[in-house]
Amino acid sequence: MKIINLYCEGKRGSHDFDILEKVIEGRLITIKPIGSKYGANAIMEYQEKNGNVRSYFYLLFRDRDFDQPIPEEEKLIIDRKTYYSYRTTIENYLLDVSTFFHFLQEQKNNYKLDTEEAVKALFIKVAKKLKYYQAVRHTLGKLRFNNSFNTTWVTGSGTLPNALDLETCRGEAWQLIENILNKSNQQWTKEIFEATLQEFLTLFEAESFFDELKFLVYYQGKDFAKALTKELPNFSIENYYKYAKKHFDYTKYLDLVELRAIIEKHLV
Repeated sequence: MKIINLYCEGKRGSHDFDILEKVIEGRLITIKPIGSKYGANAIMEYQEKNGNVRSYFYLLFRDRDFDQPIPEEEKLIIDRKTYYSYRTTIENYLLDVSTFFHFLQEQKNNYKLDTEEAVKALFIKVAKKLKYYQAVRHTLGKLRFNNSFNTTWVTGSGTLPNALDLETCRGEAWQLIENILNKSNQQWTKEIFEATLQEFLTLFEAESFFDELKFLVYYQGKDFAKALTKELPNFSIENYYKYAKKHFDYTKYLDLVELRAIIEKHLV
């Protein structure tokens, strides 16, 4: 029997693991969580040396985060044995208007969100508050180089800065860059930063970006979830995630359908 190993970030019960279980449902595939993405290189090197013994086919599936450019099409980004998601983070796959609406209707308090349109309006409201911070994070992601700056100036994944206005976000981001440029041989100017930022501002300010919910692809999912909970006092995002994973339908996402097809091809 062919042995196929599917590596992912996190641990058993993490969002990555649980979503992949839905993707490979009905197939005898081994999912092996590796913890942090920083352990991925060691896993891949080990498999390359011992792959023929340990497995017939293997891959690492992980979210794109800010480590890869935004794809033009809803497809996986494939870099050797690493398969990156189309959406920015794994949480983005769980943040769905319809799923969120149905979850609320089963709660004692639905926050007067009685229709899917009301939920969509809330999502858009939250997205507009985050647009400058997300534009800056994408700018930092596009410009950074090895061992340079992070994509945020706050500590902790999903932690939002106190100020989300453009000037504050722009200033904080440039400070991150400037601190590194002073210690490196990189030769580029603030004009490059401003031009790159403007690319994302233009994208994130288009009405279609909000009406078509494109922010659920581009934004960092933990950031969006944190901002969303600030609009809903005492809302349990963890209970929502459990519900969303229980009812998750991977066939709604073309990159996950593609992942399933790749795995099935190697089972033949």
